[in-house]
Amino acid sequence: PSKFEVPRALIGFNGVKSGDADEYAMTLLDGILTGGRTGRLYKKLVEEERLVGSVGGMLSSGRYAGWYGLQVEMLPGKDRAKLEQLLFAELEKLAKEPATEVEMKRAKRAVLAAYITSKEDVHALCDLVAQTVTLHDVDHLKTYLPKLLAVTPERIQAAAAKYLTQAKSVVVWSLPEAKKPEAAPTPAPAKPPLNRKLQRADGGPGAAPPLSLTQAKRTVLANGLTLLTLENKRLPIVTVSAFVSQVRLAETVDKNGVSAFVGAMLEEGTTTRTGDQIAAAIEDVGGSMSLTANGGSLTVLTPETELGLDLFFDSLMKPNFPAEALERVREQILSNIEDAETQPRNRAATVFNGLVYGDHPFGRSQYGKKEIVAKLAATDLRGFHAANFVPNRTTIVVVGDIDHAAIAKTIDKLTAGWKRGNAVVPVPAAPPTNDMPTVKIIPDAGAAQTHVFLGHLGITRNDADYHALLVMDNVLGTGPGFTDRLSANLRDRQGLAYTVNAQIADSAAEQPGTFTGYIGTFPDKFTWVRDGFLKEINRIRDEKATEAEVEDAKKYLLGSLPFRLTTNRALAGQLLTAERFGLGLDFLENYAKAVKAVTIDDVQRVAKKHLKPDRIIIAVVGPIDETGKALAPMKRDEK
Repeated sequence: PSKFEVPRALIGFNGVKSGDADEYAMTLLDGILTGGRTGRLYKKLVEEERLVGSVGGMLSSGRYAGWYGLQVEMLPGKDRAKLEQLLFAELEKLAKEPATEVEMKRAKRAVLAAYITSKEDVHALCDLVAQTVTLHDVDHLKTYLPKLLAVTPERIQAAAAKYLTQAKSVVVWSLPEAKKPEAAPTPAPAKPPLNRKLQRADGGPGAAPPLSLTQAKRTVLANGLTLLTLENKRLPIVTVSAFVSQVRLAETVDKNGVSAFVGAMLEEGTTTRTGDQIAAAIEDVGGSMSLTANGGSLTVLTPETELGLDLFFDSLMKPNFPAEALERVREQILSNIEDAETQPRNRAATVFNGLVYGDHPFGRSQYGKKEIVAKLAATDLRGFHAANFVPNRTTIVVVGDIDHAAIAKTIDKLTAGWKRGNAVVPVPAAPPTNDMPTVKIIPDAGAAQTHVFLGHLGITRNDADYHALLVMDNVLGTGPGFTDRLSANLRDRQGLAYTVNAQIADSAAEQPGTFTGYIGTFPDKFTWVRDGFLKEINRIRDEKATEAEVEDAKKYLLGSLPFRLTTNRALAGQLLTAERFGLGLDFLENYAKAVKAVTIDDVQRVAKKHLKPDRIIIAVVGPIDETGKALAPMKRDEK
């Protein structure tokens, strides 16, 4: 049995070797089955039958025959036998009937688009070359795409019949325990992709392109929409990012969860298109689009720029919240919340945020309470969207193979009917003033380890000490490669945890973030890690950091700066940061100067000013009692 509320299944099949003719067919087969919202399994299991919240696939091949896997996350209370029956029926159908021309074209276009976008990142490209040469030779890179695009429906049909039969499958279920103790509400994870792929990461950051954010152009349209554009013609790719400000602050306590619900519904249909039409239109051209509670993103190849922008703004501006999709998405959100309530780390984080922020919106779950989400009506969502998704609170960034003037003209036309909003965002309740230590322990006998969050209210992004605090964070609790003090002491020397960190700068935004430390430890070591954390916090306040510590932190922060400009998406994110916090388009250059200027004295000064060990808030969930003692004998293999 699983500790989580959501039943999960992994269905596996023997696969192929890299370079086999069947590998190309299996790659497209996976796209037809699990390729976004138009994938057969998504349509059948998520939309039509409403049995699962997500379904994804993975093809793993190498020097030896690998495997093909499908993973599903069921909604609570659904029929597992029915799920298996429908899933294998879809696989059998693919083996008996050739894929349609539309499916073939869509799957090939998706592969082509992914092939091009993967070349944005130099590190990923280097990794691809290294893996290919290890398994094959350089010529394989030249022939891979033509061979894949030459695959016929008959070859996919034959591959499905050969590999994906129920008799050759292995099915593994992870099921929740029959009964669960009552748990405090916790935030669900960020909105999951509609189709979560089980794939390896496509590499890390590469070398920065010769671009500067100062080359971007800023335009404010007549309706108040702020547009930033940056030309990057290295590859035929266009990326769009959107940010709608103050959305979460506008959510009242009695409608907790409405903003996330709205975000999850933006792609489910508009006044001009159904959700199916939106999904088909973007996936037919190999694009990707995701909208959330405070904006979203879009990536398309250059020829599809106008189509992508049309779909993006139609979804952002004109959602119609159709009834069928509303209930399906509601069920998925409730399932996410229920699943998160069983995860001790999430529960501890929620308790911590509640203690730090109190009645401020950040003290509540961004996905809401189950009893509220269960009752939200379409009128609630429409009203919230109309009041808050307005152009004068929206920033759009477009980066890639574009022309500044042409993009501005297109977006001006697409948003001509989008009217300014004049709703006043409520002033959020001030976080409570905490003048003494606070400790909240929630016993959970089923937890494998003790999850500890500690800290207090932090800073805004425009705090004058931001850059010095970045350096301090790296010395204290976020250094690369476990080089920071907390990792070196509590993790490496004392062996009290694998994961330990602390930082104050990362969460800084328009509203104050938090100084947050986290550690997962053994049930009988809570007091050790608590005291160890406080010792390190006091030490960085009371004693100057060494010259080596500060210089190493600065070198890392400055050396990693180019990695922020590796892809269109990364560039768009930095431009959004510049606009959102009023930092100016030269903020990365100013960032570098500010970090270089940080001294040892600065680190101690900001630590004394911003770290408050005498007002620390500690939230704990784990197999310990209210006094911090272990509930049961500790198991070392649960570290």
